[in-house]
Amino acid sequence: MQVLMTNELYRTLIEYSFSKLPEEACGFILGQVLDQDAGFTAHSFAPMRNCAANPQLQFDIAPQDMVPFLVNTENHVIGIFHSHPTASPIPSEQDLQTLWHTIPTHWILSLQAPKQPELFLYQIKKASPTAFNKLRL
Repeated sequence: MQVLMTNELYRTLIEYSFSKLPEEACGFILGQVLDQDAGFTAHSFAPMRNCAANPQLQFDIAPQDMVPFLVNTENHVIGIFHSHPTASPIPSEQDLQTLWHTIPTHWILSLQAPKQPELFLYQIKKASPTAFNKLRL
């Protein structure tokens, strides 16, 4: 599966994540499903407030902030995004234990090397044990 995105969207994710330091940034990636096997086109980012108890190490989004995006039939949520301010862009154990696996893609931007942010995309599948697959940009 492939995810298409613009350079502008990529820059938006980086700028927003830096603006939220030292906390994790989070939000939804909106776009279109190209085809079940082909992938997605990402066209915009909807930033969300990180309401986690410890937002420097995890993220959480309030249900009332999510609902308008999850029920919108014109702008589909194709991904959940969050940053790792000081860690690599690999799903943490907490990331793997959330219910976000119902959203098709999981985007993690690492700011561990500030001059070279790394963005990785995953599909997280709940199974026993939980598995994740890296996607291509």
